[in-house]
Amino acid sequence: MINFQHIFRKILTVLIPLIFIGSVTLFSQGTLYRTFSQGDLAMKKAKAGKAFASDVYFKFLNSTGLSVNGLHARFNSEILEVENPDGFPTVTINTKGKELDASGTIVLPGDSAILCLKVSKKAPGTKVSRWYWTLDGIQAGERNTELGSITDTRLTIEPNGGNVLEHLYKRIIHKPEGLVIGIASTMHKDTVNPTGGWIRYMKADRKYFPHAWTPRCFDFTVTGSGREKAFIGQLRNPHVKKHDNHLLGEVHALKLAIIANDSMVTEPIDSGVTLLGDLLYNDPANPVDPCNGLTIRQLVHLVDSSLSYCGNFIASQYQHFDYCVSRINTAFDGEYQARSLIPFLIAGTRTLAEVNFLHPNPDAIAGTRPIQRYGLDLTNTPEQFILDQNYPNPFNPATTIEFTLPEEAIVTLTVYNLLGQQVATLLENAQLDEGTQSVMFDASGLSSGMYLYKITARGIGDWGITSTSVMKMILAK
Repeated sequence: MINFQHIFRKILTVLIPLIFIGSVTLFSQGTLYRTFSQGDLAMKKAKAGKAFASDVYFKFLNSTGLSVNGLHARFNSEILEVENPDGFPTVTINTKGKELDASGTIVLPGDSAILCLKVSKKAPGTKVSRWYWTLDGIQAGERNTELGSITDTRLTIEPNGGNVLEHLYKRIIHKPEGLVIGIASTMHKDTVNPTGGWIRYMKADRKYFPHAWTPRCFDFTVTGSGREKAFIGQLRNPHVKKHDNHLLGEVHALKLAIIANDSMVTEPIDSGVTLLGDLLYNDPANPVDPCNGLTIRQLVHLVDSSLSYCGNFIASQYQHFDYCVSRINTAFDGEYQARSLIPFLIAGTRTLAEVNFLHPNPDAIAGTRPIQRYGLDLTNTPEQFILDQNYPNPFNPATTIEFTLPEEAIVTLTVYNLLGQQVATLLENAQLDEGTQSVMFDASGLSSGMYLYKITARGIGDWGITSTSVMKMILAK
């Protein structure tokens, strides 16, 4: 039996002398990093890039020749928030949201007040239709007519974890390899030293998250009837209820964060800095932390080993691993801000100077990014149903059929031979979310030849689109 504890204890022995990081703390300390929480990755994707409001600045010049202490203004757009009242302590907005009264600060003749507002108008063109200065609540000077803004900035919806999950699985993670959690092995369950199981995630599905149950190895799965079954071999795209394991959810989230940074989907993207996966874990406050001395990639590999090789690890180690991985995921989690939607780039949240247990790795700075960057226009939500060619094609005996829904829909997917006879029903009136979906088709019981797959999708969202498409595929045994 492979003793992974012994192997990684040797790794620790080699790496721990590197932990006096004092001489390299200048590297990466001002660089922002980004990780993801399980809860964020379970979110329904946001309509990133869609406008929802505007930030506007207005400059009001006091040309009355009097010292005033108030301002009244009417706008052509509803005021959602006064972001900066320029020193006025009291600001009230009328019930319709378009008139504003500010008071409590003296504005001398020739001086100005600059108000910053968030308004409901999404397109440029917010204006003041009329306004005047006040003194103790009474109009002072003339009533002024139209006033344009000095700045007018459209505000758009930021992406969220759901957008990141979809982008990574659709554009970055290669098919059919997918993302493996655990150690994939050809060792069969009947061999002398069988491995445990492993998971292969191949598509974006927010039901992968969040996990809540005890951190442990891949010990068993739960069937639809609630029966426990030994976890041996490969499991594809399991939802949480199939194997609820907090360590699985955390290491899945961390792997996605590493992939995102490697592929320049998250900061840092500058040259000369340590990538997220190459950061060194060392907690000076806890010298016996079992994760000390490992890079994040090494830690993830160790966790993969522990998930599949149950017999080589004890229960307390899973708790330790879960603590370390969760701690990393929390270190750089936070609000989502897109630096760009095309190409897709999410800003970092914190620097290494703010995280005392992760450190730069000078030995990894010269390393190259292992994954090519891709682009994705999140602002263009698909407006029609799309049925893709199955892959692989030709196939033997299994293939994947992928399609994209512009809205939530009721979907039926069937397979026919060239005589028009139905040979398989893959989906029947299944309710699916908008976005890209995929279904595996196993044709083990069919003979070689050409087949047709037909899909019917009836939208149940705002658009109510109904679509039917048919495509050919070839089974070659």
